Amino acid sequence: MWASILETIRKAEMAAAGTLLCLIVALVVVASIGRYFGSPVIWAIEVTQAAYVWLCIFAADLTLKKAGHFSVDMLANFLPAGARRTLEIANVLIAGAMIAALVYYGYLFAKVTGMRPLPITGLSSAVATAALPVGFALLLITMVDHLFKRLRGQDIRPADDEAREVM
Repeated sequence: MWASILETIRKAEMAAAGTLLCLIVALVVVASIGRYFGSPVIWAIEVTQAAYVWLCIFAADLTLKKAGHFSVDMLANFLPAGARRTLEIANVLIAGAMIAALVYYGYLFAKVTGMRPLPITGLSSAVATAALPVGFALLLITMVDHLFKRLRGQDIRPADDEAREVM
């Protein structure tokens, strides 16, 4: 059940990230062409920036899912298997606690900034800042999944033959 829910979330994230990437590229091209011909699309930059925030958040979670973030494990590699597993679990718990705090503070930030409209479109700035609590919640879900996998003794890193690219 958990695996199917997680897979549904990942598919939705990947679809949203791909759609946002296409939207950003299209808006940049349209805005550039418009500026070249003297008819700038002034709202395109604002929409592109908001979409880029969401894209970064989705990409961060999809990268975390595949353990694609930078890590230094040189010293951990010298530990015996049991100690290394304990260290990995401790790392997930610490990172998870930090991400849980970021969910809360991201919500507060989006709530406060949501009262301010974006200057050109007039939309609430929460259109962009809501990406923070949503994205951190997605990261927290991924961290919980990593914790369960590590407690069961599973490796979260993809196999050497599996592609590590996210998008």
